[in-house]
Amino acid sequence: MTIQGQSLKSQKEEKRIRMIQAAYELFSEKGVYKTSIDDIAKSAGVAKGTFYLYFADKTEIWEAVVVDISNRILAQAKKELERKSLPDMIERILFVADFIIEHFKKNLDDLKIVQRNFSWPLVLRKMNEAQDNTLLQMLEQCFCSPYLSRYTIEEAYRMMFLIVEMVGSICYTSILLEQPAPIDQMKPVLFHTIRKILI
Repeated sequence: MTIQGQSLKSQKEEKRIRMIQAAYELFSEKGVYKTSIDDIAKSAGVAKGTFYLYFADKTEIWEAVVVDISNRILAQAKKELERKSLPDMIERILFVADFIIEHFKKNLDDLKIVQRNFSWPLVLRKMNEAQDNTLLQMLEQCFCSPYLSRYTIEEAYRMMFLIVEMVGSICYTSILLEQPAPIDQMKPVLFHTIRKILI
């Protein structure tokens, strides 16, 4: 690739990032439903037509924002997990679940944008499209355990799918709505359930 080609590619990526950042800020301030594509384009300093060169519609940029938030949380969790060096696989998974919950408790805007969509299929699909292997590296860290030798890789991933979906849904209902109880009361129940799934 020529220097000019690289420069053009970096300009395109910079515009895309600007639009995602503008969408994040607007979704935080106004909510996803009250934010228009015009709002996002204007805030990012691009023409509305330029928006459509990068995203098909508001749902697509919202998905990009959700993946950006999810990836950021998972990257931080992975870094902390490496620092902790927990020997037990179940404790590693519970640590990651707790890290996600604590992040959302402190960052309600992130949770309001993500809603119930701190979700395996969307995050994994988008990370694969971007060839970002943060999630897969973290799964390898969690699953490098004799506990899981009786499971196939597919079975282990299905268990993690179930856990990620539970954590995302519980965060939304218990942190934002305090249903069926506040998150600190739900955590012991959630962690007990995760242990039962994994043992």
